[in-house]
Amino acid sequence: MNNLTNMAKTSYMYQALKDFSCIGAVLPSSKFLINDIIKNINFSKVDCLVEFGAGNGCITKELLKNMQENTKLLCFETNKDFFSILKEINDKRLILINDSAENINFYLEHYCFDFADYIISSLPLVSFSKEFEGRIINCTFSSLKSGGIYIQYQYSLYSYSKFRKLYGQVKLGFTFFNIPPAFIYFCQKPPVIATAQQR
Repeated sequence: MNNLTNMAKTSYMYQALKDFSCIGAVLPSSKFLINDIIKNINFSKVDCLVEFGAGNGCITKELLKNMQENTKLLCFETNKDFFSILKEINDKRLILINDSAENINFYLEHYCFDFADYIISSLPLVSFSKEFEGRIINCTFSSLKSGGIYIQYQYSLYSYSKFRKLYGQVKLGFTFFNIPPAFIYFCQKPPVIATAQQR
């Protein structure tokens, strides 16, 4: 493990211990967890990706590696130290936003998108107040396109029933090789079925 990797992990751990309720983990996502997230995204048919809680950019960088040239990634991170790390990523497809994820609809409109195709979230929902958690979940649903997918990982099944109630069917994944092991929720927004009059 090189010095740069050690510094990145030390920085992440320091930030996590300083503000655990907003970060929710003491180490960045493992390559196994990132791969389990990435492999479920159809990058060939994406105009707008959104990432909540990008941290030190370990998922961000993998998203950018797989994205098409004309795809944009709106990346939300409120931690100023992590945001400074993210600013070092030089990619014209990346739009960094130092604001709360609950304001996603404002930024989608600002950057001329009607909806997001995928939303990938590292937010520790279990650490939030019920009111704030509810706002995040609801604005995520409203900002997804019909048939769009919300990917959220957590270290428990805490949010499963809430996601089932809102999205209908939820596909569950599990990554053992992560610290701690993580559940991955794949929540697809039900497609709009056109009526005879609309057709």
